[in-house]
Amino acid sequence: FRFHKVLFRIYTNYTDITLAYLDYDDLDALQVVSVVSFYESFIDGADPLDMQGYLQTQLTTEILAVELAQSTSKFIGIKDHQILIGYMKVNDEKDAIEIQRIYLLKDYQNKGLGQRLLDEANRYAKTKQKRYLRLAVYEKNHAGIRFYERHGFKKIGIKHFPLGKQDRICPILEKEI
Repeated sequence: FRFHKVLFRIYTNYTDITLAYLDYDDLDALQVVSVVSFYESFIDGADPLDMQGYLQTQLTTEILAVELAQSTSKFIGIKDHQILIGYMKVNDEKDAIEIQRIYLLKDYQNKGLGQRLLDEANRYAKTKQKRYLRLAVYEKNHAGIRFYERHGFKKIGIKHFPLGKQDRICPILEKEI
């Protein structure tokens, strides 16, 4: 029995976009979107061998399957005509919902779809009676930082993200719900 709860549907003159919880049936597409989005977001200034090593060890179907099974995490996918084009991974923390990943393929960015994912994170946090939304974003992702700041997120700290031999700095942003 396969159950996908469709959270919303957008109809436009060019596409049919849905937002839904992901499960094991989505694993292969989840892995492809993860690898492509991570590469597009972090390749600038990265050593190619470090990038290859990360993609081959950290975004495998095996690791993503373990993450899908975690009871404190949810994967919310965004699809165009049933094809996964992005997703958000949220984690249930003590007082917050952490947005661990919010990935959207480049061709779908700047079309209001990141906003839809963020709106869903807000809704999800409210249903879980959390006080905050929290996330970390790569410091060189200036457009992403501006996006989150426009939506009320404030910097509360930094997180170090090792990518091979490099140490990437990621501001931790938080928003009170």
